[in-house]
Amino acid sequence: MKKIMLLVRTLLPLLLVVGVVIAVASSPVFKPVLREPATNAMAWTTYHFTQDEKATMMSVFNLYAHIDTCRTLYLSGNISATDPADSTANMSQAFRFCRRGEELYYQLGDVEMISLKDRFITISHQAEKIIVSAPKKLVAPFQLPVDTLMKIWESENYRVKGSIRGKDSVVSLHCANHASCKEYRFVFDPSATALRELYMRMTNLDDPLNEAMDREMRIAMDTWKEGYVPDKLLQVDTYLTGDQSSWQPAGNYRHYELINKF
Repeated sequence: MKKIMLLVRTLLPLLLVVGVVIAVASSPVFKPVLREPATNAMAWTTYHFTQDEKATMMSVFNLYAHIDTCRTLYLSGNISATDPADSTANMSQAFRFCRRGEELYYQLGDVEMISLKDRFITISHQAEKIIVSAPKKLVAPFQLPVDTLMKIWESENYRVKGSIRGKDSVVSLHCANHASCKEYRFVFDPSATALRELYMRMTNLDDPLNEAMDREMRIAMDTWKEGYVPDKLLQVDTYLTGDQSSWQPAGNYRHYELINKF
């Protein structure tokens, strides 16, 4: 569950819903040492994408590039995760995210995070606390050229498949023997360049060849609006009143405890 939550908390605040997932294949954090592939060693021979697979992957990279350059965006939906080996790790929570330039708002369940130019605010509704700290620079990692990204996926021996679901495009990558993630699936509206769903099926290292024990994570978007930020989500007076030496919780948060970490 800790790995799932780490990935969830990284995906949305940095708006790398696509980019982080693409980078996972090359990140040592998510690359445990590959176990002996037993009877299906042939699956790990060198593979190169066909021209059709490359064209399908380019649709994902084009989506990634569009999201990366979109400076004003609001989205909401649900994040769910299941772990057959540990039912206590299962989760299903609503989220909201918005971005305006370098300022970000993110809510997952009862936790809100607001990254503004002059401060960083964290709110826990369960604990009824607001924490205010110095601004944090959230830098998007893994800004790799398309050719490099393509080679990363090829080197991981994924097979690529494209299909259509209604008006949406579906791009799936499969590798039954992969040490960390056996499947990625991107569902997006190509006409609106909008992501609808992101799915990952992650290997259970205690039973790596048993698909029934794989962990799954799905991020489903029900709202995707470019050029839009809801009123007050990125306004400091929604959360605080006063100045640095005398801040107090404001509005709906006025009865919360404030912790000043400046």
